Amino acid sequence: MTEPNPGTAVVEPTGARLHPLTPFVKGWGYFVVAAVALVNNEGLRSNLEIAGIGLAAVLVGGILLGALSWWFTKWQLTADAIRVDSGFLFRRTRIIRFDRIQAIDVAQPFVARIFGMAELRMDVAGGGKSDGKLSYFRYDEAVKLRGLLLVRAKGEHGAEQQEEQVDSAPLLVVPTSRLLGATLLSSTVIGSAGALIWLIVATMVLNFHIGLFAGLPLLLGVVQPIWKQVVGNHGFTLSESNHGLRTKRGLFDVQRQTVPPGRVQGLLITEPLIWRLLGWSRVELDIAGVAGKKEDGDDEHEGAQLLPVGERAEVASVLARVLPGFDLAGIPMHVAPERAKWLRPIGWRFLSYGNDDQVLVTTRGWVSRRTSIVLHHKTQSVRVEQGPLQRRLGLANVHVDTPLGPTDAVALHRDQREAAALVQAQADRAREARRTASAPTAVHTQPNAPRPEGSSNSAASPADDNSAR
Repeated sequence: MTEPNPGTAVVEPTGARLHPLTPFVKGWGYFVVAAVALVNNEGLRSNLEIAGIGLAAVLVGGILLGALSWWFTKWQLTADAIRVDSGFLFRRTRIIRFDRIQAIDVAQPFVARIFGMAELRMDVAGGGKSDGKLSYFRYDEAVKLRGLLLVRAKGEHGAEQQEEQVDSAPLLVVPTSRLLGATLLSSTVIGSAGALIWLIVATMVLNFHIGLFAGLPLLLGVVQPIWKQVVGNHGFTLSESNHGLRTKRGLFDVQRQTVPPGRVQGLLITEPLIWRLLGWSRVELDIAGVAGKKEDGDDEHEGAQLLPVGERAEVASVLARVLPGFDLAGIPMHVAPERAKWLRPIGWRFLSYGNDDQVLVTTRGWVSRRTSIVLHHKTQSVRVEQGPLQRRLGLANVHVDTPLGPTDAVALHRDQREAAALVQAQADRAREARRTASAPTAVHTQPNAPRPEGSSNSAASPADDNSAR
């Protein structure tokens, strides 16, 4: 994102507006909430005339506010950026430079799809999730605008990426039955469902008057994961295009995303305990320009979902496509020393790290195993942390920092001499990998800010320029 440039020349179009139905597509949910609130009001139910007037007032007010927002929202293409002006009380101007655009996808939320509309979702280096959204257009207009923006952002060669809108033969499709089974067997759903059943039994059978209202958070812990995974990932399809892997998912909100291999920063493989028994796992990616905080406001970060739940053979296949020549099973892993059991009585056996010429791999967790994979040339810094108990045991943690995303590569509870050697070795590997990757054939992307974390001890920083190529 950049500041407005008064001298920027307007190319085309000038002052274009979004689709006239944009206010309705964006605001229909508020009207439904108002209608439900009026219906649930006992006083209004007894006087349908007042209820009808109130509902009509909400509808008219919403239409007026939406119309004002639509009227004052304009977008235009300039010589080097796309400019979006919005707001009728407080004016806001967004200028998205073409050279900051990492990728562009066309998405169709449920209501927009009913009316044949779509929105553009641009991954902007250094921008938030909402900074790159432009909605809504007719679907064909959105596809044409996407192609035009790709040409401006990547040159004439980028026009070929329009072909990505036509999905090729899928590499794999995740069955809905597997999505449902994996969600029901997740620790969140099992824990919430068990607590909810206990609460119902305690209230209705044992006369523990706790109140079923207390079960709403537990019910949400069951419903929300099912909605997010089963509905959000319905029909998950992974295909391959000329510009990388492409995913398509969603029952109501159809989302498509392209994963150019040159922008992958790291990978995270998650295997909950029950999933491991069934040979299932989830694969997520750190991708330049798409990482950001989760919507619920927690401190974790999300990236691109490469595979919501897959079998081991499927996971190995997609990993080999993202990282050609990569074989996770063939990397020798170094387990934490036995004295680490004083800090991790059970999980110390699952703390390990390993590396090859391409990546560094760390594992941790016995209830939910997390395998983090960091490309050497994407390493931004390496640092050592050592707490007071670790100092007494001669142990230390080694953190390999990458751009924002789900990948969190930490070699926990290593011998302190081994940790010092690992820091130096990873710094050397990262420096050599960046030198090799800086050849003319390497894919260049925009810089990303490193993950902000404190450190109790000093660390080596192999990425002096903090760039994520």
